[in-house]
Amino acid sequence: MRGRLSPRDSFIFRFKTFSNFESALEEIFSPSAASVILYMAARKCGALECKELLREVGAREEAMKALSRRKREENWGEISFQDVNFSDGEGRVVVLNSFEAVARRSDEACCHFLRGFLAGFLSELLSKNVVVVERKCAAKGDEYCEFVFK
Repeated sequence: MRGRLSPRDSFIFRFKTFSNFESALEEIFSPSAASVILYMAARKCGALECKELLREVGAREEAMKALSRRKREENWGEISFQDVNFSDGEGRVVVLNSFEAVARRSDEACCHFLRGFLAGFLSELLSKNVVVVERKCAAKGDEYCEFVFK
């Protein structure tokens, strides 16, 4: 019989394993199709996590702080929300040591899962459709990953 899961139940997925998973999706479908699959799946995950955090902490600012703490604990990287304008739905997210970029090398920004997760989280947080673009990516040699949203 399956027990009830708590919000903290988890398993470890090595960075290299996730990178291999992404590569397999690219081989099975195509790089562009794989990026859409990762983005859309993660977008739903981000929206659901935002709902959960808003129930726990209430305020939008606190939900962003809680997400940053949780994802640091889960070894996703150091997520920092910057220049967030709640009324316009714009801002930046900087991620140091992104789990998605650590084990990958690419000629272009490739953190599609993280980009989708942030888009879902921010869309739910701001109650509007938010577009997230990865402007810098550690996988292509940048110091960190940087996402802009509006």
